[in-house]
Amino acid sequence: MNATEIVNRYSAGETAFSGASLRSAKLSGADLIGVDLSQADLQAVAFVLAYLSRANLQRANLAQARLSGVNLNQANLQGANLTDADLHGATLQSADLRQANCTLANFTDANLSYADLRNSNFSGACLAGACLRGANLRYERRVYDPINLQGADLQGVDLLGVNLNGANLSKADLRGANLAECSLRGADLRGTKLCSANLNGAIFMDAKLTDANLSYAVIRDGLFDRAALVGADLTGAYLCGARFPDAKLDRAILREANVSQANLTRSNLSRVDLSYANLKGAMLVEVFFAKTDLSHADLSEANLFQADLSMANLTATKLHRATMPDGTFHD
Repeated sequence: MNATEIVNRYSAGETAFSGASLRSAKLSGADLIGVDLSQADLQAVAFVLAYLSRANLQRANLAQARLSGVNLNQANLQGANLTDADLHGATLQSADLRQANCTLANFTDANLSYADLRNSNFSGACLAGACLRGANLRYERRVYDPINLQGADLQGVDLLGVNLNGANLSKADLRGANLAECSLRGADLRGTKLCSANLNGAIFMDAKLTDANLSYAVIRDGLFDRAALVGADLTGAYLCGARFPDAKLDRAILREANVSQANLTRSNLSRVDLSYANLKGAMLVEVFFAKTDLSHADLSEANLFQADLSMANLTATKLHRATMPDGTFHD
């Protein structure tokens, strides 16, 4: 079947083309709304600016397809192969991409709002500037595996309020992204770039953030209970009101970070760089400060009850009205 034939047959009212072979066909700008191309071979097909809303592309082969600007709103792409496909600026609102293979695909500036992305593979994909508000990436044990976004380019992506529990985001690039109010419980963020990202109210409980870069990120009221932040870079980060109970922060860098009113109860802060950090009013009960650099830090009114400061660097540290490890108040 060629491009002319499918367009003519569709114009005549036919919509069922399941299993068709249209490899490398040129269908840019084609109007194929609601077409059935399930299990079709569409490798390297040109669908630039085409209309494929509500199309059935379940388990179709769209590897290396050119889909920039295409309309795939409410399309069924479940199990489709989109490896190395170009969907730059495509619209996929409420599309079903469950179990789709989107490895190395280009979704730059694409609209994936309210799309179902459960158990899909976006490793190495580019989603810079994409909108994923309301997208379903939820991990459901025994039903869907966590989404794979390992190494993906997600710079500036909008993930406001998205559920990313258990997601694999290791070594992904999320610089400048909006992850406010996202849930990232148990997510793998090892080596991930989150510089200058909006993470206000995000949940990182039990997440793996070893060697992650969160420098200058805004994480007001973030929840990091039991998170692993070993070696993470939080230079200049805004962490006012964040919670870190039982978190592992050894060797992390929080130089010039704002950690005021934060709760770090029982956290491991050994060898952490907190020089020039703002820790006013922070809860630091039972914190382990072995070889921690607190030089020039402001711990005014902080609670250090039963904390171990014996090996910390307290050069020029401000402790005005702080509760000291023995329960007394500092001048």
